[in-house]
Amino acid sequence: MFQPPLPQLPPEDAVLTDGVLRSSRFGDIYFSTDGGLAETQHVFINGTRLSDRLATGEPLIIAETGFGTGLNFLAVCAEVLRTNSKSKIDYISVEGCPPSKEVVAQALSGFSELVDLCNDLLQQWPRRWLGVHHLSFLNGQIDLHLHYGQAEQVLPTLDFSADIWFMDGFSPAKNPDLWSGQICQQIARLSAHQASLATFTVAAAVRTALAQAGFTVQKAAGFGRKRDMLTASYDKGFAHAKAVSPCSVLVIGGGIAGCAVAGSLQALGAEVTILDAADQPGAGASGNPAGIVVPFLTVGDMISSRLSISCLADTRKFLDAYQLILSDGVVSLDHDDRKTSRQKKLAEQGFPADLAVYKDAAELSALTGLPLSRSGLYFETGAVICPQKFAQHLAASVPRLYSAKLVSVSGQAGDWLAQCEDGRRFTADHLVFCSGADLPSLLQLVNQDLGPYQVTSGQLSDLPSTTSLAPSRIALNYSGYLTPVIEGRQYLGAGFDPTGDTAVTAAGHLHNLELMPSELRDLAGDPAAWRGRTSRRLAYPDRLPLAGPLMPGVSVVSALGARGLTLASLIGKSVARQITGHVPPLPYQIMSGLNPQRFFEKKL
Repeated sequence: MFQPPLPQLPPEDAVLTDGVLRSSRFGDIYFSTDGGLAETQHVFINGTRLSDRLATGEPLIIAETGFGTGLNFLAVCAEVLRTNSKSKIDYISVEGCPPSKEVVAQALSGFSELVDLCNDLLQQWPRRWLGVHHLSFLNGQIDLHLHYGQAEQVLPTLDFSADIWFMDGFSPAKNPDLWSGQICQQIARLSAHQASLATFTVAAAVRTALAQAGFTVQKAAGFGRKRDMLTASYDKGFAHAKAVSPCSVLVIGGGIAGCAVAGSLQALGAEVTILDAADQPGAGASGNPAGIVVPFLTVGDMISSRLSISCLADTRKFLDAYQLILSDGVVSLDHDDRKTSRQKKLAEQGFPADLAVYKDAAELSALTGLPLSRSGLYFETGAVICPQKFAQHLAASVPRLYSAKLVSVSGQAGDWLAQCEDGRRFTADHLVFCSGADLPSLLQLVNQDLGPYQVTSGQLSDLPSTTSLAPSRIALNYSGYLTPVIEGRQYLGAGFDPTGDTAVTAAGHLHNLELMPSELRDLAGDPAAWRGRTSRRLAYPDRLPLAGPLMPGVSVVSALGARGLTLASLIGKSVARQITGHVPPLPYQIMSGLNPQRFFEKKL
């Protein structure tokens, strides 16, 4: 079945001229030359009575149709600080043509009262990649969900109930698509009962579209030379669910998935304990001495590709913050005719150069330090990391119990009793199963069966640093993968054994050798001198991860597959926020595709 390609962001069009930031595409300014911050405060902060909402201390969801330079967002942060509000805020915004960090820095440099907030925003400024970018401000009090993409494409994929809407963007006369009836209907769908909306325009078409969507619209005094602006309220809809108070959660499984969920739950105020069946850290795949972080891009517009791009952006930000990168960049070689055809199609789709760029064999040879005869994709933001260190940082302060082999579960949501093989017993409000290949048997403890699955094993070959592969400077990915030398060892992986056998064998080493491009095999040395490590993987028929609620009081994060190091952080964060009643960063469209209940729905 034909899938259209993943849409790409348009070229940057923000131009700063004589201190005024303009869009060359739309011929309009980003904010008022009479005082951009003052206009934001008048139209959006005062127009939605934000200070009254903040005074309650209740959680808020603020949504916006055009992020631009982030000035409205910064004004919200400033208002939170001014009022000393305790409200926890999810700020959800869409931007179709993101300006560069450098341009934004210049455009915001005149707002001295926002300098600290500006610096924080610029330090976290996202890569210019399609998808969601999740950023945290004011010690976690404000979460920014910044969706890069066209509003008419992004809004239908989201699911939240906003208390406040900032309807912003270039003027309706310049950019009518952002003010269409379709957009207004989506705004209404995503609004809580009695949501407030404000916008600088009073264009008749916008008033009509908002009214037809169910808003009560009225004019108010405008800012500066603008006589009028609009405010609106939404008396339909439902009050959004109040965020669940901090709960007790047992995370079953201490690998990368379990650590990602547990750390995020703890940050949201939950009492979390990790139950690890192993007797020490890193017993499973998360204990490999090295692993690759790399995107999975598809020729068509598919959930797996969108998921991978957003997750890579989030993971790379975390890895950089904690200095966990062992080797920068990954090369995906054209290993066979099928992969060559696929990668050339990907190269034609216009991905950002820092995400994926196609290079010929000579360029890749110079880049990697190895004699390559094949072209391929270069992932600049790919990386080699130590999975165990990554897991430790994700859940650094979460209590973790070892040799905790679960044998029974009883109770219900809000009142679970879990018992281990050694007699230890634990109570919790919520359970999260993150147990990798052991998931199917553990789900039987809560009388759940997700249907057919596959458990395979992969052998990692551990090479000395004395082979002719040692000059490699960048990880290679083909049907297997090769890392550079890491602390005196080099790693080759990873086999695929459909029996799930965990024994390290000579045959497994030979299999890893045979996966390599022919020009590199002779450089690998004698496999008899290699060491190894084997771990198991879990997969379901559609090869997508499992992430989300399985039944009341039970969630699952598992089956992350070969891209687990790339996917775990943002998926774990999204499921943790689901559990605690907050807005997940990942769009509803993606979370629905990962929901373990999808298998039940197919059976109906």
